[in-house]
Amino acid sequence: MDILIEKIPGGIRVDGLDLRTGKCGCTAALPCCHSWSKVKRSGDSVKFTVKATGPETKANFTWSYSVRKGSTVVEVSVEDARDKTIFSGFYPPRLEEWTGKGWEIVARAGEREDFGLWRCAACRWLYKEKEQQVKFSDLPEDWKCPVCKVGKESFEKIG
Repeated sequence: MDILIEKIPGGIRVDGLDLRTGKCGCTAALPCCHSWSKVKRSGDSVKFTVKATGPETKANFTWSYSVRKGSTVVEVSVEDARDKTIFSGFYPPRLEEWTGKGWEIVARAGEREDFGLWRCAACRWLYKEKEQQVKFSDLPEDWKCPVCKVGKESFEKIG
């Protein structure tokens, strides 16, 4: 069983699921978040690592999973923080996305907690649907980032 693994801008696509690299782009205007995500391929093995913690985060935790389909294995490990306010990396696909494509869960540790996560492209501030208790899609079209005041169209879904 051949699994399509292809290079895409900023990462790798495995069986139609994206694993994207992202890194802190510190400038004098933006605070450093010390966060990143990286993906590396070696043959049929793909490793995706995320660091979403920073010097200001206190509620840090880890979670991980490995999935397999045929001879292809994807290993994911995440150093996460419940109290992060900015993040420069990307989260991996949810386990349900892998299993929905026929992947077997080989290992799992800890639990992912962030879903409904949107990032401002200008300042990296995170809109967390769980905390805000409003889906991002339900915000009015004229809603603005509370930090840098860019419009809703400048946000990207990352988790």
